[in-house]
Formats: sequence, C-alpha cells, structure tokens
Amino acid sequence: MGAEDTRGARRGPKIAAVALLPVIGLMGVLWSALVRGQTAGRSGLAINTTGRAGQVQVRPAPNFELRLFDGGAFRLVDQRGKLVVVNFWASWCPPCRDEAPELAAAWRALGPAGTVFLGINVWDSEESARAILEAYRVPYPNGPDPQGRILVDFGVTGIPETYVVDRTGRLVRRWVGPITRQELVRLVEGVRRSAP
Repeated sequence: MGAEDTRGARRGPKIAAVALLPVIGLMGVLWSALVRGQTAGRSGLAINTTGRAGQVQVRPAPNFELRLFDGGAFRLVDQRGKLVVVNFWASWCPPCRDEAPELAAAWRALGPAGTVFLGINVWDSEESARAILEAYRVPYPNGPDPQGRILVDFGVTGIPETYVVDRTGRLVRRWVGPITRQELVRLVEGVRRSAP
C-alpha cells in the first residue's frame, strides 16, 4: 500500500464522521419534537397537563421584582415572614386556564391566614393575559415575565407550575401541572405545619 493509499484510508473515516453530524443533529431535533408532541406551547415551553407534587431543591428563592398588571410592583424580599405561593402560567396554556378558578378559590381560603399569592405570566401578550385575569376574576396580583428570567431562575420546566416559598424565603414545595384548591391548601398547610 503506497503513501497515497494510506492517506486516503485515514481520511475516509473522518469524512464519514463529518457527514454524519448533520444527520445526528436532525435526528435529535426530530426526537425532541416527537417527545414534546402536543404538549408544547407557543414558546416551546412544555404544557403540564397532569398535576403532581414535584421535587424541589430546598434553597433560597431567587429574589425578583415584578411589575404588576395593576401598575404596582411585587418584590419577593418584601414578603419575608409570610408564606408565598408563586404560580407560572400563560393564556395559551389550556391547563392554566382550567386551574385559574381553583387558584382563586385557594386564595380565598388561604389569603385571610396571611398566605400571599402571585401569578407570573410567561411569554404571553399583555392583552391576552389581562383577558384571562378578567374572565376568571383572578383576585391576587399578577405580572408579566416576558423574557422568562424569573421562570428560569426558579427552574420551571413547563406550565403551569406552582411553588411555595416559606417564611424564611426558601423554595420548599413545587407542584407540576394544574393544581386544585384542595391540593394547594394541603400543600400550603403542610409547609405551615412543618415550619419551626
């Protein structure tokens, strides 16, 4: 075998590997689309259709300031000493719309005991978000997270997702998917009972 034959033999596997890269990439994209299927929203964020308790790494909740739809502002650090329920949602998410009356009912049950509720609307138009809040008469503060920064800081994997922040400002509970009034009351009462 001559020098030219040896170079050609060494170049063959490299060319084949380079040629396969786009094919492997395309297969990854197709697999991702198949897995997400019908459960992806307009932003590419998964839509959680079934509610369940999710794992959460107990840690200080990411601090944030949110401009509210009513013109005010919400700062998480200002809520120390209170339990805070944070719900991530969007108008284009059917389970988010389904849980809206449940969250309002939970707020009516838990709010008088000092539990603070906050809705964070993600990757949505303000007009669509306001229409949902009005249609379901959502009574607690809500505001937009248009770039999804708060969503990313919390570690949200899909919507709706609901988090409970304890009185010391730590993330202690997470619910993935739509939540009912009874489930949310149990979740918050469990945090309240376990508090030192």
